[in-house]
Amino acid sequence: MKLKKLLEINQMCEKRKAPFDAQESFEYESESLGTIDILDMDITHFVRAFKLLDKKSKINKWASGQSGNSTISLTFISDQLTSLSKELKEYTHNGD
Repeated sequence: MKLKKLLEINQMCEKRKAPFDAQESFEYESESLGTIDILDMDITHFVRAFKLLDKKSKINKWASGQSGNSTISLTFISDQLTSLSKELKEYTHNGD
């Protein structure tokens, strides 16, 4: 379901209009779809895009030394290494 439709449903359920800024168009550069208005995005695509942007933001902050919290950076690196390790194990076990 598209975000635009979800906002309409939310307005009906809440019996009040959504804030103006939540209804404004905002262009997102999708790797798979190109430039797209976020309100025209499916909720699943939006969640994935949001998570990707958050991840990129954390990487950029960490790389530039702006995170201010080395624990977050180390946790992020640890999570990434764990994920890669799992993928590598799956890949090597499936190749047998």
